[in-house]
Amino acid sequence: MIINDNGTGYIVITEVKKHRSQRTLFPGKQLLFSKTHKSFKNWIDHWRPKVANQHSKDAFYLQPDGRPLTVRHLGHKLSRYGKQVWKDFQPYDMRHWCAVSRLIEQKVSTDTFDVIPVKNWLGHEKIQTTMNYVQYAEQYYNQAPYDWVKRVLKFHEQAEEENTLKPTNSQNTLVSTGNSPREVSGPGRN
Repeated sequence: MIINDNGTGYIVITEVKKHRSQRTLFPGKQLLFSKTHKSFKNWIDHWRPKVANQHSKDAFYLQPDGRPLTVRHLGHKLSRYGKQVWKDFQPYDMRHWCAVSRLIEQKVSTDTFDVIPVKNWLGHEKIQTTMNYVQYAEQYYNQAPYDWVKRVLKFHEQAEEENTLKPTNSQNTLVSTGNSPREVSGPGRN
C-alpha cells in the first residue's frame, strides 16, 4: 500500500511469509511522485489503468494482459533482461545490490557501515543476515567510494527539475537520455 501524506510518501509492505506482519519504507520523493520518470505515481495514474481489467482486482503490479504479476512471471522477466546486461544475472542479485548499495550509502553519510537502517529496509529479522553483506560493501566501497543510489538517480533528479520548468504532455512519460546504469561501474560490472 502506498500512502501520500501531504507530499511525504511511504509504502506499507505486508509480508506474507512473516505471518502478514507489516513494515514501512520511506523511499525518496523521486521514486514515489515523479511525473516525468518511472515512479509509483506514474504507474498508478497512467500505466496501470491502460492494462487493468476484470482480472486485475486490487493488485498493484499487472502483467500486460491485466492479470496480477506473479513472483514467477517477474523472475522470468528479470532474468531475461538481466542476462542481457550480465550473463550470470539472477533475480536475487538485485536484492544483493540493494543491500550493498544501502550499506555504502550509510558509509558515505555516516562514515560507518551502519547495518540497522539497512536491516530495517530489507526486512531482515536477524542482524547477522545484514552483516553478511558488509564484506561486499567494503570491497565495492574501496573501488567506488560514493553513494551509488544517488549517482544512479542524479540524472533523473536533474531532469525532473528541468521538466517542471517546461510544459509537458501529461500523457507521456519521458525516458532518460543520460548515462545508462550499465556505463557506471559497480557490482557485477567488469
